[in-house]
Amino acid sequence: MESIEIIKQSKLLSIKEASAYLNLKISKLRSMVFKKEIPNHKIGRLIRFNKCELDSWLEGLKRS
Repeated sequence: MESIEIIKQSKLLSIKEASAYLNLKISKLRSMVFKKEIPNHKIGRLIRFNKCELDSWLEGLKRS
């Protein structure tokens, strides 16, 4: 229930917006979603990305 409230409060990015934000090709980002390598949310058939979750994910990559 808590995650739904967080999603509602934060901006969700489309795949096009997320690819620009992460400087990745859309095809690479879709591949990462399919492989569950990146945090995302599916709303029906739409793929959305929480900007805060992407920032945390990037920080985790930097630490590795």
